[in-house]
Amino acid sequence: MTDMAERVVGLGLIGCGARLTGVIERVIEKTSGLRVVALCDPSEIAIAQCRERLDCPDAALHEDHRALSADPSVDWVCVGSWNCFHKEHILGAFAAGKHVFTEKPLVTTMEDAVELKAAVEGTDRLFSMGFVLRYAPFYQRIKALLDEGVIGQMVSFEFNETLDFNHGGYIMSDWRRQRANAGTHLLEKCSHDVDLMNWLTESVPVRVASFGGLSFFTPENAHQIERIGTDGEGREAYKSWQSMGIYTRVQKLNPFTAEKDIIDNQVGILEYANGTRATFHTDLNTAMPERRVYICGTEGTLRGDVLTGQLEWRRIGFDTELHKEETVGGGHGGADGILADSLRESMLNGTAPLVGLEDGMKASVACFGLDAALDSGTVVDLRPMWAQVNVTP
Repeated sequence: MTDMAERVVGLGLIGCGARLTGVIERVIEKTSGLRVVALCDPSEIAIAQCRERLDCPDAALHEDHRALSADPSVDWVCVGSWNCFHKEHILGAFAAGKHVFTEKPLVTTMEDAVELKAAVEGTDRLFSMGFVLRYAPFYQRIKALLDEGVIGQMVSFEFNETLDFNHGGYIMSDWRRQRANAGTHLLEKCSHDVDLMNWLTESVPVRVASFGGLSFFTPENAHQIERIGTDGEGREAYKSWQSMGIYTRVQKLNPFTAEKDIIDNQVGILEYANGTRATFHTDLNTAMPERRVYICGTEGTLRGDVLTGQLEWRRIGFDTELHKEETVGGGHGGADGILADSLRESMLNGTAPLVGLEDGMKASVACFGLDAALDSGTVVDLRPMWAQVNVTP
């Protein structure tokens, strides 16, 4: 009889795009105890690339996500499909009694959040949420400093995620440019940041306002491609990322003229249940991208940018020392490998995930509130929304 410790854990992937494939590639590379045994994706190109990267030529191909979740060889269902399908795919996996890893965001509508929360309450299955920034040494260090009280009690703070112009052009020519596929830009791209805000404050927002719009990626500005020209490899401005994704390689849309219903700039104001106040700013067309945080406390101030990995803090007072620290920099702050290590532990040993369903729910609802404020032009009270998903602010 085979010892249970030697049993191979089977992984099934729903949505075999570059992001999920990359995560799972890191997860399985350090162990023989995990194997990709099933795949589900409508794209033959995605399936072929996934088989090659994950060395799983014999993985079963399922045309329907329910069949993959019901496959007895699958222990963990990994969801990397378009955001609008996340709820359906997560519920299918739980209905089949499987553990789940999902990429962000959790869901794309408040109705889906309510349905998902009600369906999975009380489940004993593990659920891991792909908020990769939570694993970044940069943010882990900030949380540790806050917990140590180096700046006292948090009073107010600023967050931002401003993107390189080519990154913005990629989003505006990708499937993410339409709410029906991905939800809003804030939800799709910045739920990472909203999750961090909730985590650092150890609270949830109860009142929000937001302003934003589509100000740049419009047909009138299509001349900007020609104005800037090409890079050293001959790739046009605002289109240099298009070779990265299957969708953009096939569609080759112009980011200025493609139909879209998301914003390209947004500013949000949040008041948390514990009294902390915050602002968040995103823009998809910048020359100096940032993912910066600036936190004011009762006894000090902290600031930093994960793209550089540098942070600094100082106590309030005369001639106090400015403390400077350097962590891992980059878009995800070196967190991809750490996320993979944590997910591997959950899959092999049943370790509770660092980021779970409740975190995904809170980030989604906060984004829904901010976007409701943007769409309505009003200050939105989130407390009725929290009640719908049984969260006490």
